[in-house]
Amino acid sequence: MVSKTSLRESVRAHRWRDVEKGLAERPDLLDASDERGRNWLHHACMSPGDSEASIRTVEVLLAAGLGLDAPAFTEGTWRATPLWHVISRGRNLELATHFLERGADPDHCLFAAVWNEDNDAIRLLLRYGANIEEGAERGETPLLGAVAWSKFGPAEELLKAGADPNVRNAEGATALHLMLKKGSAPEHFQLFCPARRAKRHRRCLGTDRRRVAAPQARPGLSRGGGDDVADPLIAGAKSQGP
Repeated sequence: MVSKTSLRESVRAHRWRDVEKGLAERPDLLDASDERGRNWLHHACMSPGDSEASIRTVEVLLAAGLGLDAPAFTEGTWRATPLWHVISRGRNLELATHFLERGADPDHCLFAAVWNEDNDAIRLLLRYGANIEEGAERGETPLLGAVAWSKFGPAEELLKAGADPNVRNAEGATALHLMLKKGSAPEHFQLFCPARRAKRHRRCLGTDRRRVAAPQARPGLSRGGGDDVADPLIAGAKSQGP
């Protein structure tokens, strides 16, 4: 007799035939979830494994009626969707592509891809329409997260894709403010030069690693506006000398 435990093991191992048979025998188990609200689809997505077997398992669970974008849990407007479980835990790009081709919501996943330093996943999500400025309304964007976590590979990927280098967090600090406060290495400042007006920002190549306190955000400045506080910060850091 199929049990919740045995079905969970089959789902996580992507034994799709056993999953299909188990749900046929015990349809009452379809709506089961764990303490975090994760159903069988979330568990299938968060388990690494063979791409073909994982896709077949997902298809069995979707055919049984589990939702393509149904979240396990939420935090504000953020949703822990099945695709988020693929990107953050399973790290299976073929399965992620399958979800996106099926029409899954590409949002809510970029932060996980940044944390994992998975540039392929970042490119995949953006190609399917993920919001590169997700979280801007609360002062958290994937680019700000990348810089805060010192994930400069993903930061470069996001800048290349058009992420706003001047977006501010809840305290009014831009990515450059965070880097100056953290004492990031000079080469990381170079990532921001192509994303800004080149003539005015060649100076960032000489930014040293001294800690510089970020100034208070000036009221009335809009994201991506003309004269932002990052320019004088770079100049001020360089003016301190080697």
